[in-house]
Formats: sequence, structure tokens, C-alpha cells
Amino acid sequence: MIKKLIVLDLDGTTLKQDKSMSEYTIDTLLETKKEGNQIIFATARPPRDAYKYIPIQLKDAPIICYNGACIISSQELKVIYKSEISRKDVLKIIDIVESNGYINISIEVNDKLYSNFDTKAFFGNCENTIVDLKKMEYDSAYKIIICSKKAIDEEILESLPLTVKGMITDKKTLCQIINSNASKWTAIKYLASMFNINSNNIVAFGDDINDYEMIEKAGIGIAMGNADERIKKIARFIVDTNENDGVAKYLENKILQKGEIQL
Repeated sequence: MIKKLIVLDLDGTTLKQDKSMSEYTIDTLLETKKEGNQIIFATARPPRDAYKYIPIQLKDAPIICYNGACIISSQELKVIYKSEISRKDVLKIIDIVESNGYINISIEVNDKLYSNFDTKAFFGNCENTIVDLKKMEYDSAYKIIICSKKAIDEEILESLPLTVKGMITDKKTLCQIINSNASKWTAIKYLASMFNINSNNIVAFGDDINDYEMIEKAGIGIAMGNADERIKKIARFIVDTNENDGVAKYLENKILQKGEIQL
């Protein structure tokens, strides 16, 4: 029987600033798993990116991607859950954001990034196909990303269709839009049901505003020392920073001889 569901955000939480995961963290997660707890990762990243940052020893863990719009089983990146945006709504949203002066737009379709501009300034050297998003053929998208060098005005969120929701992140340079029913917490609950674990036995670690709901609703919500102040305010515990292995330190200190994590 699984004791706890350990939910780990990646960037700013389990990964260091250079996007590596320390041997100490890897060993501690493996020990936590050995003691009967289930490890899962929850990130805004797409499957192709999330998977490459997870150490081989932990690649059997499910991964929540796109802030909850998709869950993949690590084996062969198989999609086991998804909540997407219809093409009709994508086109409507593109018109809305362009009318508000935001012209750099990307969408995620079938684990591939498509954009109407060169995304290097925002996403580095990631693979990106530049296309006319209004003419592109597809049924649905996991995510829409508005990119801006200037701070994105939060008022844009109020103009979006009710079928979606947006979140402004990365120092207000990105607006990430997903299905209104999608969230890290919704995806976590799906996995918790699959593993027959109730909310009180969910331990969630995060640092950014997209982790808010899971930190608030998990049995134990934990903010990193480097977390957004809004996350720290609702967290049950605040641990050391991602750079100083805050996740591993907490788990190591709270794992008893029988593997039970203290509440």
C-alpha cells in the first residue's frame, strides 16, 4: 500500500538553477520511494522537456505536464490523461490577444511547439516550428503561450473565454493559457484516485504561482525558500531553497524508520 503521494514541481523546486538534480536529492527521493511512497512530478513544461530533466532512476514516475493539462506515464511518454483547448477557442484567443497588442504567440500541439515567431529569446534553443497559427490544421492544443518582453497586463486574463484560464508567470513575460478544467491539483487528484490515496496523504512541493492550488489543498503543502511570497503565505511549511536541496532536506528529516512522513 502506498503511504504518501509526493508531488514535486521541477523548476525552482526539485531542479537547481542550472536545471540539474543533485545526487543527494536523487538518493533521498529513491529512499522515500523505497519506504512505500509514490513520487510524481508536476510541471508547466511539456512532456519532451520534463522527461529529459528527470534522472533515469526516477523515470518510472508519472509526470503532470502543461500545468495539469496532461499526464504522461514515463514509459514511452504515453498520455494517460489530458484536458485540451479546442482549435475554435485557440483561434478566438489569438484574435483577443493580438487586439490587445500581444503578437508573439505559441501553442503546444501533440507535444510539439508551434509559434508565429522565433522563440529563442524566451525558450532558448528548444525545437520550434514557425507557422501561421491561424492557418495551421489541428483538433486541439494543450496550451497557448503569450510571450512579451514587456510586462503582460493582468487585465488580458479577464477577456479570455470561460472555457480557458490564464496565468502570468516568468516575471510577467509569459501568459500561459490552458483548459479551464485543467490544473496541477486536478491532475494530482486523478493520480491520487488511481493510487487510492486521499488528499491528507498528499505532500506537495512548489515555488511559483502555478503551484498555488496544490500547495493550498494538499495534506502537506510546502513552499521552497525561494518561492513566490504568495506561495509562502499559504504553505504549511517553508523549506530551504532549490539550490540548497530543500526538498531532500525535508524528506530526509521527516522520514521515520518505518518510512512514515510526519505531519
